[in-house]
Amino acid sequence: MESPTAPAPPPPDLSVVMPAYNEEASIAAAIDDVLRLVAPHVGSIEIVVADDGSRDRTGEILAALAAREPRPKVVTRPNGGHGPALISALGAARGRAVLLLDADREILLDGFPALWAAYQASGAVFGIRSGRRDGRLRKLISRSLRAFLALLFRRVPKDPNVPLKIVSREAWARAARAIGPDNPLPSVLLALHVGLSGPPAAEIPVAYRSREGSATTYRGWKLVKLCLMAGRTLIAFRFHPDVRALRAGGR
Repeated sequence: MESPTAPAPPPPDLSVVMPAYNEEASIAAAIDDVLRLVAPHVGSIEIVVADDGSRDRTGEILAALAAREPRPKVVTRPNGGHGPALISALGAARGRAVLLLDADREILLDGFPALWAAYQASGAVFGIRSGRRDGRLRKLISRSLRAFLALLFRRVPKDPNVPLKIVSREAWARAARAIGPDNPLPSVLLALHVGLSGPPAAEIPVAYRSREGSATTYRGWKLVKLCLMAGRTLIAFRFHPDVRALRAGGR
């Protein structure tokens, strides 16, 4: 006679998902920030970190943290870029809600209680980075992105690429079908999909600090290739059958 299978544990209330590449200087503090500033305000939590083939001590530090604290979970993957790493972390998340967050600690989490309250009221929250001191080139890239998005979509977040968003796991599952497994812009596309499929997300300012050396390194042909990649990705998403159906239903 087969022994009964133990029931699966209930999903946590929130999964915090982080891609990480060569973040040995910040990853331990980033996880500590979540445990101190996020976990006390949520019933139950897990932290899913996708180590994107780091070449420094990021993986070693994560393994040590996971050995003494049950809430961090590590997904190890070959290096493929920030977007695919974020998708891997989202795919491993079990929470009823997911918080997208980068491991570089540029977003300060002191205001999380207001973000969580807004999520419970509206079903989706996007941060708006305040205190940014971008150079002229980065400002130009950001403004160009928003202008291009406005041509393709009827509802565009104020800060579409902000590395802090809270959505339901179901919202991510719906968007993931149109985004795919290796997309370089999942955070932007998730925000657009949420805007197409339901009420607008709450948009709340979040404190932001640029770490040293964070100015864009894209110049010349590398910058042109980045813009072409982003354009192709956005157009492909705009004409995906799921997205076309959402747009048709919202007219």
